[in-house]
Amino acid sequence: MRTLLALPALLLAANTWASCPKALPENAPVIPDGTTATYDQVYDAQEAVREYVTEIETYLECREGLGLHLMLHNRAVHLAQTAAKDFNASLSTFRQRKNMLANN
Repeated sequence: MRTLLALPALLLAANTWASCPKALPENAPVIPDGTTATYDQVYDAQEAVREYVTEIETYLECREGLGLHLMLHNRAVHLAQTAAKDFNASLSTFRQRKNMLANN
């Protein structure tokens, strides 16, 4: 009876592992220069960064409890944080430029 109960759990775990990304995303999205970017470029960058960070989070969640090396975990977190920080800096510059143009 226990074998019959363990089999679906094992299949579910194997299915979950199969849907996990095999590696970290290689390339961070390109962040436009906030001083010259258009609204569409900033919007596209926002979506790309959001997807990139989500891919990294999925990678880490799938490997939680599997003994992911601490340095690899920290590298993944650093990549996600750097992409978000770079986008936020560009967005801030973009908004300042838009406000400056609106006030003139």
